[in-house]
Amino acid sequence: VIGQESFAVDGLSWMDHEFSTSVLSPDQVGWDWFSIQLDDGSELMLFQLRNEDGTIGDFSSGSVIAADGSVRELARDEFMVEVQDTWTSPHSAAEYPSAWMIEIPSEGLKLELRPKLADQELRVSVTYWEGAVEVAGSREGEPLAGSGYVELTGYLEPMSELF
Repeated sequence: VIGQESFAVDGLSWMDHEFSTSVLSPDQVGWDWFSIQLDDGSELMLFQLRNEDGTIGDFSSGSVIAADGSVRELARDEFMVEVQDTWTSPHSAAEYPSAWMIEIPSEGLKLELRPKLADQELRVSVTYWEGAVEVAGSREGEPLAGSGYVELTGYLEPMSELF
């Protein structure tokens, strides 16, 4: 409903609820979080905790959700996330990753993610990038597509200094 007029709508929506932001250790600056819905009915969630020295934290992990709803947890060493491009915000001057290659060898997955719109930076009490991405790639060599959502924190300032 907008004003006095009602509109019928159809489509997908996204609901995100963050339960805590205070779990980073003092040497961690932020996280990269990926949630992906693939056109074969499967889904993927991954997150990387980024350390000050540029390495990825040991507690980074993920989940593969099959089309039937079954879930398989992923340990840090079961997936790779490679940044393919960056984008610099004209608002904050923060430089964010803006394209990724995600590989999960045990699933035969190789996915490329690109933002649907580069400028999805949020400037609220914390400045970070959060937005929709397009997904293209393959599973076991078969083409696969989808959409997703990515959250990138700690690129302007370390999250551990904010909370």
